[in-house]
Amino acid sequence: MSYDQIAHIVKLGGTVFFFTFFLLVLVYVFWPKNKAKFKQAASMPIADESLIPDTQTQKTQSMEAKP
Repeated sequence: MSYDQIAHIVKLGGTVFFFTFFLLVLVYVFWPKNKAKFKQAASMPIADESLIPDTQTQKTQSMEAKP
């Protein structure tokens, strides 16, 4: 086997490996059982008000106080 043949096999193997990995990730993401888990993770930053800096909270409060 020459270098070119080995390089071709390795490239093909890497492509097949990463394509298979990509498909497995898609199956995991779109599996109906995982919907609730992803929905909860998506709402975590919104639910946790401690992540909002004080300056942002003060701006919002001052905007609400204006007539």
